[in-house]
Amino acid sequence: MTWPTSAASDPAQWEADVVLADGGIAQLRPINSDDREAMIAFYSRVSEQSKYLRFFATHPNLTDAELDEYTNPDNHDRVAILLAVDEEIVAFAHYEVLEQFLPQRVANVAFLVQDDQQGRGVGNILLEHLAQIGRECGVERFTAEMLTQNRRMVQVFTRAGYSVRPELSDGCILVDFPLAATEKSREVMEQREHKAESNAIRGLLTPRRVAVVGQVEQMSPIISSIAQAGYCGELLVVTTADSSAESHGRGLRQISGDIDLVVVRAGTEALEQLIVEASQKNARGILVLAGTSPAPLGQEDARQLVSWARTHGLRALGPTALGLVNTDPAVCLNASPAKRPRAGVVGLFTQTAGVATIVLSRAQELGIGLSSFIATGAFADVTGNDVMQYWTDDERTRVCLLSLDSVGNPRKFFRVLRRLSLTKPVVVFTPSRALNSARSDELDLPSAPAAALDQVINQTGAIVVSRRDTMYDIAQLVARQPVARGRRVRVISNSAGLAHQMAQAALRFGLEPGEPVVVHERPAGEQLVDQTAAALAQDDVDAVVTTVVEVVEPLLEQVHQGLSRLAAQTTTVPVVGVFVGFREAPADRDGDDGQGRLPTFTHYADALQALSLVVENEDHRERQRSAGEQEALPAGDAGRARAIIDEVLADSPEGRWATDAECAAILDAYGLTLVPWRAVESVDQAVEAASDLGWDVVLKATASLVRGRPELATQFFHIDDEQAMQRAWEDLGRTARDLGLTDDLDPRSLKPVVQTTMATGTSLTVRGLEDAVLGPMVCIGVAGAPSDLLGDLAWGVPPLHHAEARALLDQLQAAPLLHGYRGSRPVDLAAVQDVLVRLAQLKDDQAAVAEIDLQPVIASPSGTAIVGGRMRIVPMPVERDPLARRAT
Repeated sequence: MTWPTSAASDPAQWEADVVLADGGIAQLRPINSDDREAMIAFYSRVSEQSKYLRFFATHPNLTDAELDEYTNPDNHDRVAILLAVDEEIVAFAHYEVLEQFLPQRVANVAFLVQDDQQGRGVGNILLEHLAQIGRECGVERFTAEMLTQNRRMVQVFTRAGYSVRPELSDGCILVDFPLAATEKSREVMEQREHKAESNAIRGLLTPRRVAVVGQVEQMSPIISSIAQAGYCGELLVVTTADSSAESHGRGLRQISGDIDLVVVRAGTEALEQLIVEASQKNARGILVLAGTSPAPLGQEDARQLVSWARTHGLRALGPTALGLVNTDPAVCLNASPAKRPRAGVVGLFTQTAGVATIVLSRAQELGIGLSSFIATGAFADVTGNDVMQYWTDDERTRVCLLSLDSVGNPRKFFRVLRRLSLTKPVVVFTPSRALNSARSDELDLPSAPAAALDQVINQTGAIVVSRRDTMYDIAQLVARQPVARGRRVRVISNSAGLAHQMAQAALRFGLEPGEPVVVHERPAGEQLVDQTAAALAQDDVDAVVTTVVEVVEPLLEQVHQGLSRLAAQTTTVPVVGVFVGFREAPADRDGDDGQGRLPTFTHYADALQALSLVVENEDHRERQRSAGEQEALPAGDAGRARAIIDEVLADSPEGRWATDAECAAILDAYGLTLVPWRAVESVDQAVEAASDLGWDVVLKATASLVRGRPELATQFFHIDDEQAMQRAWEDLGRTARDLGLTDDLDPRSLKPVVQTTMATGTSLTVRGLEDAVLGPMVCIGVAGAPSDLLGDLAWGVPPLHHAEARALLDQLQAAPLLHGYRGSRPVDLAAVQDVLVRLAQLKDDQAAVAEIDLQPVIASPSGTAIVGGRMRIVPMPVERDPLARRAT
């Protein structure tokens, strides 16, 4: 994370591994005094033309003064960063704040990129990171001067998304632009990130030359897998006598020409040297397969593997990777111990070898056709984020399955998943478990419950499942048949009892089954197929599920053949076959998998559940795709709120709960107004507060012990004189005594407050928090038992528009209380939505507000009143996602 600062920043925070435009990897870090000789060597590799474009004149060598300037920056007014590939500097950039513009902080910026690295997006990455560092150091603007023939550098500035307007002056091009991040600059950065990471995975899955290195008895299974799959590239086998570093390195050196992918199963001593040799062969990646001999790497050694690979410009999978599979007929790569999977349209990603074995073997058992399979190992530098970037572009992948053990950058995971889900069906197996693995104790942040994480992942457009078989059920349905246009499903069977149970199950899953069709005539097999064909032709049918029950008469194969024929013909209405009997159910496992094939099940409930999930998901994705321009979000005063937060952190650098006045002021900056109230410690103070508020007030307890417990006498309404206040004070004291909090009638332990009486309505709890994994989140529920005991809370991720806020309200099981329950008047939903939208905006702007609790929020027919609020503030970066790419 990066932190705003008004003093010299910590250069160590600027270090990052970055993915280049072609998918290669490099290291970015600040320059220091130890880099003097490396800078001289770098400059010697730069062409005279590039030197001329940088210095506007012939400049054969860097002067001592220039080397002093570049290698001894103060990391605030003068900053210099470099990019290294295979431990050699290939580019550097620097800025220097110009004294003539002070107190405005304007910095002159310059770049120099080694000629053989140009065209890899190096300049773009350097500008992103230098601009991010500049923002942290309070730089307001960058300025640069270039020769007119330096078109590459001009494009770096003009295409970065900032407000750049090049000007021609004295034969040079001048650019001057503010560093404030814009929507355009973020969009440009994310597009470049997407392209680079997609290219990285494509390079691993489409190698032209694969080298398998190792001892024969260890590597023969993987050699057989690659060869038997009909790999279209060149397979190079390098056998070694042992697992030593020298043996492996010597083996690679024997190969002439470049290598794209190195496959190995080796011990720690061999890996570093092997990576160096692979880098010298211009390899794009190394696949370290799981195995019991030699012993598996420990966690620290595994991280070291990733570090070695990135240092030398390689992507690493392993050290517990199951392998890579690409069924594209132009590639035919099966670098895994499994037999070659059936070709199809399903992309499958997983991590540790044990889980990957379960996942891949089950997919093969069910005949699921794959476009690609990637099992990276637990500590690989290739993450699910990278693979999703690739799937977004891959035309062969129509359905995406993720079985995750952990995630890299959780907020990036959420962003990339949302984009992928808009274009392709995505199924994620229990993402909350993987996301929880990314939690850190470094920051004192709250954690949303697992159910909340799954809920917000669902809102991206992905389908969250808790059973892997459900993941495959959805995959075969979407991969093989058109997506149903609606919920009207025709259920057909040769068993009357089963047909009616199917109809009941369809209702339970939110489908509309209509009257089930029962086949009594013989031959039953032909009749089942005929009835299915008739249902497919009806305008009021969106999907057909046909279940055949074989007791004595052989039916399964006949019906399977008939339904397969119909499945190949239908283009708008999906057909699904369920096969029940004492023999093994027939299945379609021959040839490539894809549209026109028959989805087959052995349990009707699995088929109907999968159909329901697909229909619901398609509805959700279609709403997102067709959503017009959203209404403008309410403009909060982020600057005013941030000023208050800064004052709190200046007073308490480690953070604290905001005072009532601070909390009210921050809420007010976003148009959220608390009902006037005052804490009191005596009956005299209560009378004074009531008088100041104009009487008709409430005396209530605010201690957490009694909050949300209506059975206790803790709230006294419509107090309009001193006598009524005295009685209410004494009654509140009796409650404190009955709870064992005091021996007399002193209610101060219940934290009493006096507040203006509000209209009656439904009491809600509205929360915002900075989750340690996903960042800002908000939730809403009906106060009391529904939210506290039953967990009836609807969660969302900012920013929220009114339509999204309304969808959260409709998710609540207690939603009928808002719509008019048992004759009560409906509450003003628009007012409730406005509170949610404004709170989400506050949380989106202010990461330092770790948690905020508005309770109760009284929703009534006449509006919404925020009766209570509290918030906790912690030191956090102003920007959650710096506008600079990192390999995660």
